[in-house]
Amino acid sequence: MANDFGEDAADAGSPAMTQAEARAALGSLDADGTALAARIVTPWWYHPALGVITAVFAGAHALPGAWPVMAIAIGIVAIPVLTTTYSRRYGVAVSKPAGPRGRRLMLALLAVVVAAMLSSLAFKLLGLEPWWASIPAAITFAATVALGRRYDAALRDEIASRSGARP
Repeated sequence: MANDFGEDAADAGSPAMTQAEARAALGSLDADGTALAARIVTPWWYHPALGVITAVFAGAHALPGAWPVMAIAIGIVAIPVLTTTYSRRYGVAVSKPAGPRGRRLMLALLAVVVAAMLSSLAFKLLGLEPWWASIPAAITFAATVALGRRYDAALRDEIASRSGARP
C-alpha cells in the first residue's frame, strides 16, 4: 500500500532489511520466546505461599471483631511481597495470561476464592462457629496450589507455542 509520506526520519539512517535478515530476526524472536518459556518455572514454595494468602482471604470473614480487616490487610500486603520476591529472584514477572487456557484457569481460581469468601461470610451471618470457615479456606488453599501449577504449565505452553516451539 502506498502513502504520501516520505521516508521517516528514524528510518532514513537504517537500510531496508533483506528477506534473509527478516527471517533471521524472526528466528531470534522465536528463540527468545522459547528461552522465556523455559525461564518461567515457578519454585516449589510459590503456590503454597499464595495458597496460604488466598486461604486467609477465604476464611477471614468468619473471624470475630476486627480480625477480618487485619487478616485481609495482611493478605493484601503479602501478595506484592510474594510476587516481588519471585520476580527479583528469578528475573521474570508475569502480569497476565498468555492465552485462553491460562485465562480460563485464572478465572476458575478467582471464582473459587470469591465463592469461598462468600461462604465464609455466610457462616458468620448464620452464626456458625468460626472453625467452619476452615473448610472453604482449605478448599481455596488446595485450589490455589493445584490450579496455580496448571496455570504455570499453560503459560509456558502458550508462550512456547507462540514462538513455534514447545518447552
